[in-house]
Amino acid sequence: MSSRSMIGRRLAGRLARIGSAVALAAGLVTVVNFGAAQPASAEQSCPAPTQPPVSGIEHWIEQYSDRGVTVCWGMDNVGGIAQLAAVMQVVDLADGARVQLRSEHICDNGCFDAPLPQTQFQKHTAEEWHAIWAHSTLFSTTNTAYFKDTTNPTTALSLPEFTSGTVNTYGFALNGGSDLTNAKVSLTLGPTYNIPVQSVKLRDFGPVYTAANVNGHWACNVIGRGCTAGFSGTMGFHPAVNISGDPNETKRRTMVGVNAAVNVAGSRVYILTTVHSYKLADARQMLKFFGSQYEMQLDGGGSTQSISAYHQIDSPIFRKVPEVLQVYLGP
Repeated sequence: MSSRSMIGRRLAGRLARIGSAVALAAGLVTVVNFGAAQPASAEQSCPAPTQPPVSGIEHWIEQYSDRGVTVCWGMDNVGGIAQLAAVMQVVDLADGARVQLRSEHICDNGCFDAPLPQTQFQKHTAEEWHAIWAHSTLFSTTNTAYFKDTTNPTTALSLPEFTSGTVNTYGFALNGGSDLTNAKVSLTLGPTYNIPVQSVKLRDFGPVYTAANVNGHWACNVIGRGCTAGFSGTMGFHPAVNISGDPNETKRRTMVGVNAAVNVAGSRVYILTTVHSYKLADARQMLKFFGSQYEMQLDGGGSTQSISAYHQIDSPIFRKVPEVLQVYLGP
């Protein structure tokens, strides 16, 4: 049986049980201090069903909670029928769970040249990315970066990215346009090995930026090399910026939050993917409801997709994406 079929059956069975339950109730290198994560007391539970609904979510149902990861299904009882509207993943870093950025960029000359705004990245669906990086501790895979080309097998990223101490792209936005002028937020991930707790931060960036700004932000040298060892990072848009210009626009959302203020390492990471369409403010409120103190927009709409053994949110058009965020279980 294929993984898609097996997951589909799991989800169908859970939805059936849910339905019954509802019926019953400067220089070469700039030094940047990324900081250490705050301690967490225990894995976070889903909000109790008796708490007020959030943005049409009547209640949250726990689907998984172990080894530093909790999965909550947000249910919307439309017409009296329980429908899965959103999935929230809570990643407890202090319990050993961790998050990692995955992408596959294409470069010439052995990647020794300075990165370019138009650097190309391979694209896959979240399910394909999940299979490529299959591991006993890999829990989930969720889409992340904004990108330019939805048709061809490769694309430029709209915004900067760095992995393994190297800037891979300064982002196509560097060429101009609204992606350059809109306010941005960066997600910076610390090493996942030989450390008790991974460092994860959200930091403001931009809006208008240069390659030098990117290098300074991630403590890289003047050609985007020698960034802070073991760290990686990507960028999205500020959580209060409606990039379409319409605050009432509704669409499927992918967002990430942390339980810490801007530029402070958090102990929990919140990953939201929605099945139903929501205003940006409403999606952000869901993250706040769980305890997020700062958020970042990731690519949404037809790009929104996330997969684990406990949830599967496919792109409605099976869009392939160039970058994903993966969650790994703790010990």
